[in-house]
Amino acid sequence: MGMAKQCKFFGHIITIDKALSVRDGATPEHRHSLVFECDKCGKPVRPRAAGDKHVAHFVHIKENPECLYTEPAREY
Repeated sequence: MGMAKQCKFFGHIITIDKALSVRDGATPEHRHSLVFECDKCGKPVRPRAAGDKHVAHFVHIKENPECLYTEPAREY
């Protein structure tokens, strides 16, 4: 399994950097209507910005264990 670095947006493949730019440029009332789709399974994803412990990537809105990009469960 890997981290998704690209997605489908209105039928076009875009990078995580482009998706973050689109999301950040949208007005707060329009952000919820942006539809990013996993390029592997077609399910909705959202862009996640880089943090201290991870690189920027897409995450599924609802877990999809069938997808190659689903993150494994973490033990805390």
